[in-house]
Amino acid sequence: MENSYLTAKITKEDVTVLIDGVHKTVSRKMESCDIIISLCREYNESKDVKRRKQIKEELVDLLSPAKKIECKSDGRFEFDGKNKMYLSGTTDPLPEFMASKILQYIEDDISLDALVNFWKHLLLNPDKRVRQQLFGFLENNGHPITNRGYFLAYKSVKVKKKYDKKTGEEILEVEYDEDTGKQIKTVYNQTMKFQPFHSGSHGMVIEVGVPVNMPREECDSNPEITCSKGLHVGSMAYVHSFGASNSVILEVLVSPRNVVAVPTDYNNTKMRCCEYYPISISNGENDDIYLESDYSKYDEKEIEKCLKEYEENKKKSIKELENQLKMKKKISGELIS
Repeated sequence: MENSYLTAKITKEDVTVLIDGVHKTVSRKMESCDIIISLCREYNESKDVKRRKQIKEELVDLLSPAKKIECKSDGRFEFDGKNKMYLSGTTDPLPEFMASKILQYIEDDISLDALVNFWKHLLLNPDKRVRQQLFGFLENNGHPITNRGYFLAYKSVKVKKKYDKKTGEEILEVEYDEDTGKQIKTVYNQTMKFQPFHSGSHGMVIEVGVPVNMPREECDSNPEITCSKGLHVGSMAYVHSFGASNSVILEVLVSPRNVVAVPTDYNNTKMRCCEYYPISISNGENDDIYLESDYSKYDEKEIEKCLKEYEENKKKSIKELENQLKMKKKISGELIS
């Protein structure tokens, strides 16, 4: 029996459409979202049975990109037969908005390597909330994803201050024009050392080409808390409004594995992470070139270390469970006998 109406629930975050008793949800950040809303309205206003059937078919396709991906991809993805898509050999489904992006890449004949590598890094992130938040954040702010799956973000910093060892007074490195006596504007370069505007226990010395990190367990993973512990990076719009007129804007690479939280405030323009890799100064001179390949050499070792720690923790947990089970069996045996 043909539905008289299609029910569509629209919120700030997503749109849910009820089709033939099945709820299908898409993020408001998806490019097809406005088309979906428009088609639902057209269906509810049309008496043309043929057109209504056509609209429903179009909506099913727009709301279920997973099936198309399995048919058109190179075998790297698996469809569960309902509405979920997985990277082959993994157990976490792709978020709807990311599945739609992959489908767009397939239809535009763009290599999937960057998105696949991005998702692999994200699967290594221990916080499942980040897996749902991050890609939408990057899409919203136009952060590029590199071939190896990292993404480019920005950080506002200041030149690290120097102090006289004897007096403790700040050393001001200022130059003046010998003819006019006017102060020469400082040109930022890669030989300088930088520091964040907010003091903390980690990342107080920042150098281009050197990873900045802090223990993940010391970062605040709650996205509802605005400003908290962690290494902060953001969009270009955010960092330009942060700091001061003498701030230095660093371009940094971040692994999705190291994202800790995407705060719900600031219109999704900043995030907390436990590591980033400064690659250049966007408003200064860069004598050396740093690429994602430079960072990946370091990151590969960190991944191996994290996996080893994860394995050791799991073995410890299993041993504890086995001991608890052994104890419970012993007690139950004593009670039964």
